Amino acid sequence: MSVISQESQESVNVLGGLKRRVVVLFVLQVALLWMGYQTLLTWWTQQYAFRWLGIAFISSAVLLGAIWQSLNYNYPAGKQRLLATLGAGNMLTIIRGALICFLAGFLFSPWPQGWIAWMPGILYSLAALADLFDGYLARRYSQVTRFGEILDMRLDGLGVLIACILLVQYGQVPAWYLLVGLARYLFIFGIWTRRQLGKPIYELTPNITRRPFAGVQMGFIAVVLFPVFSPPGTALVAALIALPFLVGFALDWLLVSGARMRSEDDSISIHAKIRARIKQLPMSFNEVNTKWLPIVFRFFVVAILMTWLIDNISSLIQQPVVQYQQLKTMLSFPDLWLGSAFLLFVIGLVLIALGAAGRMAALLILFGLGLFQYYSDLGLLEIVILVGATALLYLGTGPYSLWVPEKQIITKRIGEAR
Repeated sequence: MSVISQESQESVNVLGGLKRRVVVLFVLQVALLWMGYQTLLTWWTQQYAFRWLGIAFISSAVLLGAIWQSLNYNYPAGKQRLLATLGAGNMLTIIRGALICFLAGFLFSPWPQGWIAWMPGILYSLAALADLFDGYLARRYSQVTRFGEILDMRLDGLGVLIACILLVQYGQVPAWYLLVGLARYLFIFGIWTRRQLGKPIYELTPNITRRPFAGVQMGFIAVVLFPVFSPPGTALVAALIALPFLVGFALDWLLVSGARMRSEDDSISIHAKIRARIKQLPMSFNEVNTKWLPIVFRFFVVAILMTWLIDNISSLIQQPVVQYQQLKTMLSFPDLWLGSAFLLFVIGLVLIALGAAGRMAALLILFGLGLFQYYSDLGLLEIVILVGATALLYLGTGPYSLWVPEKQIITKRIGEAR
C-alpha cells in the first residue's frame, strides 16, 4: 500500500472516530432536551413546554449538521492532517452551541414566570462565558483548528441574533434593536452580493474597538435577559450601547466595499482623506478618544453622582421606603434593594474617582440605576448619570488611573501573550 493510500485511510478512520463522538454528543443533548421538557411541564404550560422542545430539537439538529460538515477541517493552521480528538476548546465551543439551542427554545413564547424566567439569561450568560474561554483552552493545549474557527464564527452571530429576538419579544428593548443581531449577517450578505456582482472586496484592517464594542453588547444582552431590569431604562441603555456598535459595522462596510469620495482624485479612499485631515488637526482623534474624553466623562460622572447622592441620601435615611410615591412591589424587601442601589452608586463613585476598574464601576452604576427604577421613574439627573456611565463603559477612565484590569481583556484574548 502506498504512503498516500495509508494517509488517506488514516484520515478516513480519524474522521469516522470524530463522527462517532459527535453522534454520542447529540444523543446526550437529546436526553437533556427531554429532561428539560419534563421540567418545564411542571412549571410552565404544556403548549409552551412542547414548543420549547420542538424549537430546541430543530436547532440542535441544525447544529449537528454544521458540526458534521465542518469535521473535515479539524486540523491546525498550516497542516492538513486531521486531529483524532476535538480537544477541550472545541468541546467547549460545542457545549456553547448546545446552550444556544436551549436558548432558542424560548423563542415565540411569552416570558415564563417564576424561576424559569431566569433561564434565558442564565443560558446566554453561560454561552458568553464559554465563548470567552474556548479559545483560551484551544491555545493552552495547542489545539487551535480550522474547525473551531468555523464553528465559533457561526455561533457568535447566532447567539446574539437569538438573544436579540428574545429581548424584543419580551419587550425589554425596541424592535429596531434587532439590527444588532442582524448586523453580522447583513455584513456577510453584502460581501456575498459584491462577489456575485464581480465587485472587489477590500481587506478589513485591524481595529481595537471591535472587541470592546462586541463585548459590551454581549454583556448588556446577558444582563437584560434577566427579569430584574425593565424599560424605559433598558431601552435607553440599548440605544446608547447599540449606536457605537452599529456605527462600527457601518464603517467596516465602508472599508471592505472600498467606498470612494467624489473628488478630483477619485483614487483616494474616503478613509485616507479623513485620516489626512485628522493629521492636520492640532490634536488627533485617537488622543481625544483615549485621553481627554475619558477624563472629561470621568469627572463629569463623579460630579453628577455626588450631586445625586447629596440630594437623595437624606430620603433613604429619614423616610421609610414605603413613602416613595411610585414604589413598585415586584421585588421583595424593597428597603434592601433600594439600599443596594445607593451602595452601588457610592462604590462606583469611589472607583471612578480613583480610576480603579472604571469600566466595572460604570457597570455597577448601571446596575444601581436599574434597581432604583423599580421605585421611581428615571428623572433627568438619572438619565444624565446613565449616559455618562455608558460612555465610561466604552472609554474607561483614561490617564491617571490607578488600576485598569480590563485593558488586557479588551486588547488581547485570554491566554495570548501580553
